[in-house]
Amino acid sequence: MRFRMHPLAALLVLAGSSSVLAADWQMIASDKKRTIELDRASILQSDPGTKVAWGRIVLAESEAETAGYTTVKALNRYDCRNQTFATIKRVYLDADSAVVKDEKVKVEKDMPVAAGSVDEKLWRDVCKPAGGGAKDISQLAMNASKAAQAAQGGGKQDVRVADYRPAKGAEKPAVTRVSEGKGDHGAEPSIPIKKNFIDKPAPPPKAEPVPEKPAHAEAPPPEVRRVPAYVPPRPRPRVVRSPVMQGEAHAAHGHGAPGTPLAHHEIHWSYEGEGAPANWGTLKPEWQLCNVGERQSPIDIRDGIKVDLEPIRFDYRPSNFRIVDNGHTIQVNLGPGNTMAVMGRMYDLVQFHFHRPSEERINGKGFDMVVHLVHKDLDGRLAVVAVLLERGQAHPVMQTLWNNLPLEKNVDYSPEGVAVDLNQLLPENRSYYTYMGSLTTPPCSEGVMWMVMKQPAQVSAEQIAIFSRLYPMNARPVQSIRGRLIKESR
Repeated sequence: MRFRMHPLAALLVLAGSSSVLAADWQMIASDKKRTIELDRASILQSDPGTKVAWGRIVLAESEAETAGYTTVKALNRYDCRNQTFATIKRVYLDADSAVVKDEKVKVEKDMPVAAGSVDEKLWRDVCKPAGGGAKDISQLAMNASKAAQAAQGGGKQDVRVADYRPAKGAEKPAVTRVSEGKGDHGAEPSIPIKKNFIDKPAPPPKAEPVPEKPAHAEAPPPEVRRVPAYVPPRPRPRVVRSPVMQGEAHAAHGHGAPGTPLAHHEIHWSYEGEGAPANWGTLKPEWQLCNVGERQSPIDIRDGIKVDLEPIRFDYRPSNFRIVDNGHTIQVNLGPGNTMAVMGRMYDLVQFHFHRPSEERINGKGFDMVVHLVHKDLDGRLAVVAVLLERGQAHPVMQTLWNNLPLEKNVDYSPEGVAVDLNQLLPENRSYYTYMGSLTTPPCSEGVMWMVMKQPAQVSAEQIAIFSRLYPMNARPVQSIRGRLIKESR
């Protein structure tokens, strides 16, 4: 996995929802019932010939009362060569911009763009913007740099999303032509708005969606070269487990779907005894990387090169959650809607969890705890943001989580009407260290981008003590740096 700075990376500071620049919503079409808009600031290249962008449908007040939401936002992927688009995910919001429901599209189906439709207008604005996109890269980079410097402690931004396809079973009414009126850039000609684009967006389901499988459970370990032959462990006596213990516990960086029975697993990794970190690589053949990998995490971060690292563009918002004691840590699983953009890619926050003491060290110094925020992009690449935790004032997010701890291991719990403001997990100073590493739990897959925040957050002695009652020590020892490049913000 490669993360290389590219001249276009400066453009990405100007794209997407971020703490640096606000969304740039431009009207595409409108009628008495709703308005179609595109966030031009969010347009970025995903792969050669492919771009992604956010859009939204804003309902009129009368329509919103009937639908139960005011805005439908969706993230679409546009194929600029084949003139098709596919919806990746949607978010439904009420009049106060609170999330009514968010969902990731299970089957991303490429839809042809019909001539003369709103879909074509959106596709053309994304793939063939006016002016051809041949702007001065250096000037854009300068603008991005100024915007980043001016955004210290920036505010929370809008969640961006958009699918314009109807619910299944929607009828195919005739095309209507309406006048769009004036947007931010003056008048637009009226264009046909096909009813299949705006006819009654599908209402959010009444039942709460089950969170999708978190990132690390899906990420296969990369190919390993020159791996010595697997040496099986010595025979061990058979252990009779209680019903709760049947199966492998959820790993800190990856596990089975919440609320589902755990699969049987005779070998149990841990932080001490026969299942301790020194033996992880011999417990299962697919875990060999834990012992022989060359880019393992955590590390003692020192001797980094100081450079002007681009700001991490967090787009977090208050969110509902599912909390589980998975036998290795306290883990909090999240649905779609919280994103991070850095180094040319956008990642979804899928879960976060805790370690005591901190797995990372900074110039040899450890901390009381650490929270790992695990992100995954559309290609399955993983990025983890680590926030070090030191003894001090009580942390509001941690207190909310501790108030809702499940009574049993491996049984997740979603408190009704309780949300956490994920921005409170982040320190005010967003400078960071970054390096390429691995998961810190089996299977120790490599190719994970790590960003360790330089400023610690504070938690109270009581909050640390509560976690210590459950996990007095659940940290993997530091691993060899092996000549890896470490960069840090100036």
